[in-house]
Amino acid sequence: MQIKKFLFSAFALLFFAGSFSSCLRDECTTTQTFIRFDPVYKTPAQVRTGVSVEGPRTLKKPGKIYSLDHYLFINEFQEGIHIIDNADPSNPRNIAFWNIGGNVDMAIRGNYLYADQYVDLLTINIQDFNNPTLVCRQQNAFRLHGFNPINGFLVDYVQTPVTETLDCADPRFGQRWTRNENGGFWISSDANAGIQTAGPIRNAVSVTGVSGSYARFGLSGDFLYTIDNSTLRTWGVNGSCVSRLDSTVVGWNIETIFPWKDRLFIGSQTGVFIFNNSNPRRPVFEASFSHATGCDPVVCDEKNAYVTIHAGTTCQGTFNQLDIIDITRLPSATLQKTYAMKKPKGLALSGKYLYLCDDGLKVFDRSTPTDMKQLSHVKGVDTYDVIALDDTHLLVIGADGFLQYDVTNPEKPKQISRISVN
Repeated sequence: MQIKKFLFSAFALLFFAGSFSSCLRDECTTTQTFIRFDPVYKTPAQVRTGVSVEGPRTLKKPGKIYSLDHYLFINEFQEGIHIIDNADPSNPRNIAFWNIGGNVDMAIRGNYLYADQYVDLLTINIQDFNNPTLVCRQQNAFRLHGFNPINGFLVDYVQTPVTETLDCADPRFGQRWTRNENGGFWISSDANAGIQTAGPIRNAVSVTGVSGSYARFGLSGDFLYTIDNSTLRTWGVNGSCVSRLDSTVVGWNIETIFPWKDRLFIGSQTGVFIFNNSNPRRPVFEASFSHATGCDPVVCDEKNAYVTIHAGTTCQGTFNQLDIIDITRLPSATLQKTYAMKKPKGLALSGKYLYLCDDGLKVFDRSTPTDMKQLSHVKGVDTYDVIALDDTHLLVIGADGFLQYDVTNPEKPKQISRISVN
């Protein structure tokens, strides 16, 4: 009898506990903040719209920056390129806008601009700034996000912050990321801790311009090198149209390319890949250096590669640092020193100085790379990338617009001019 009472009591207790647990599971809620990524599709006809010229536009979402002669070329993300006459750095003139839908990257050699248009590579004659002319198009030169016959090319995602109260049954409950029904996805905010009339006719030139550290296009001699998320491609540019020469799958999450003498330094979210470019038609993998996950541009000199790593939405990293890598004994690449940073992005070298976009603009004396001295810090400006024209003149781009600095005295950078974002 006692045993029956015990079993009955135990069963009742277990039943009650299970019911109570079920109620808790059914009724538990949490408030989470997400970034919702909704896909944007375009048909092939919408993707391949070519190039047209307009009067100057205001900066809205500036991206990559390029310098050639006394002209500056500033990408308006996925819309085209602003043309800036910088003959007088104290008064840069916005003279034209080249409408190139889907454009993010560029490189210029002589009279030819090489630009991406979503998945295609365009060659554009820019001898006359009033009349940029599409010379040829290499279709499907880049992998984007995908293609399907019904919707067309998946060209982008619209990001929307969303805060919702979720119950246990919601598939997003407690997840870092999930897919949604329309082909997009959700990423938890926790995973994100840590993105007048046209100018005068321009005379022909025969030089190559200078790009920032976030470039995905690189020129070396008669060759153009491009990267997308996974692949390094080689193009011949000795003529009016580029020609396909070679392609190599490097890895995933490839981000930047920096040609240096007979090598190509390719930055990814997990490390740096070094390709020997002695045969420029067919670069060969030579070495790699792995680092903590994070967005990663890289620049270098004869002895060292300088790599920034920062946490971010797409990078899924949590580290913010500057790595100095010894490249004097390739194929061996070794870490020399790591400097903690706030959230470093683009960087540039000139002489003995390192210029770094990190919580504004920082200037370092890198005479001894393992013991660099910070000389100055310009705060209060959101910076993304920097070009050092020389030891005295910097071009800086970021969410706050385009700025120029006189760094003749590196301890006291002086702002020369500014084109603000609208």
